[in-house]
Amino acid sequence: MRYLVSLILAVMFTVPSSAQYNAPSVASAKSDSHPVAIRWWGQGMVGIESWWDLTVVIDPYNDKIGYEVPELTADLVLVTHEHGDHNNVEAVKGEPVVSRGLNSSGEVHPIWKLLDRFANSSETEWWWRETKADSTKQTSHSVVVRSIPAWHDDTQGKQRGATALFKVEVDGVSILHCGDLGQSKLTDKQMFLIGPVDVMLLPVGGVYTIDGDSAWDIVEQVKPRIVIPIHYKTDKLKIPLEPVDKFVEHMPAGWELNKVSHNTLAVKASPKDAEAKHKLVVLDYKPWQPTGELAELMKEMDTACQESQKVFAPLTANQMSWQPPNGTHTPRWNAEHMMGRQLGFFSQIYSAIEPETFTHIDLNPAQMPPDFKPAHADWDGAEEARQMERANAYVRRFAYLLNGVDLDRPAPGSRWTLRRLLKQMDRHFGEHTANVEQKFQLEGWPAE
Repeated sequence: MRYLVSLILAVMFTVPSSAQYNAPSVASAKSDSHPVAIRWWGQGMVGIESWWDLTVVIDPYNDKIGYEVPELTADLVLVTHEHGDHNNVEAVKGEPVVSRGLNSSGEVHPIWKLLDRFANSSETEWWWRETKADSTKQTSHSVVVRSIPAWHDDTQGKQRGATALFKVEVDGVSILHCGDLGQSKLTDKQMFLIGPVDVMLLPVGGVYTIDGDSAWDIVEQVKPRIVIPIHYKTDKLKIPLEPVDKFVEHMPAGWELNKVSHNTLAVKASPKDAEAKHKLVVLDYKPWQPTGELAELMKEMDTACQESQKVFAPLTANQMSWQPPNGTHTPRWNAEHMMGRQLGFFSQIYSAIEPETFTHIDLNPAQMPPDFKPAHADWDGAEEARQMERANAYVRRFAYLLNGVDLDRPAPGSRWTLRRLLKQMDRHFGEHTANVEQKFQLEGWPAE
């Protein structure tokens, strides 16, 4: 009887088909199907967050320049050069790998490395891409990092020395962080090392770097899809740089200007045959945060997801795949189902709001126990818990899209109101987690 009730609830709690809302659907977790989040925190400080929930922070600043230092956790910190407004690595939590662009002599340190966290491992790996064996370790969610030597001035470093440029490639998106670039023109060798670029993070504030006029000459050389200006004067910055206005005023014809009221941009891999569209995106340094009832409801969902992860994390792969004698679902199905529902509902809303960047992600498993085929039969409980967190992080990462959505009207692309959906997700995590905990008492539950 309990199984029948659970099945009825599961069937009722389904995602409307993508065809119903004319939204594209992706039935896989392939990384380049999903957007990367790029966050600008002011000055040269940038965060990059991937589908696999890997986070890279570049050029974290100190508390002397006017900005409040954000509390960030990362897997990798990159430092383009050793100035205090770019190298505050101690401010980043999570015991990240730290890779510095300059060596002790002030020369650019050659870096061509990969970062990843492999399935069934809680540790990140950071390795050189030197041999074929090294490159074969690369997965669809690996982060590739390469340093490119550059000058902090237009006199080959005679005034301010060197700076590294960092090219970061993840989830099919190539991102170039230009550090404190002072060159008014890139060399042929630099252009070769840079290669194709989707997103260019470019200093435009002058004084210590290129300014808002000469920066466009660099853009013309690199020809990125998207340019995000960084390292310029804001209401918080104490360093006397130029504001972003001159750079915006000199925007060439044919470019699209997008001014964003928060610090995050979602960028998806561009199809190879896509028509070239060039965008200038001016971000604010302040992150979007939910407020009021939305903040409370999202926190409740987040807490329920975290509590559920604690139950699954200690389980072995064998326990996750254990088939109960009463014919109910395996623990693995419950983990996949909770993750798939949360991701499915919110990605459908996001894709309706911003269809050029987001797709509906359908990772929900088959409902009937005999039809269930695990997505990753070798994953242990800790990895399934990390997958749940990846979906939850995806929802939070792009929740700025929910700004202004009425809590009590059907959300875009959905039959659910946000209030009902968030409350249901809270209950959904609790109910399915409780079902799994009951299986621990059944006859035949494996010891490991």
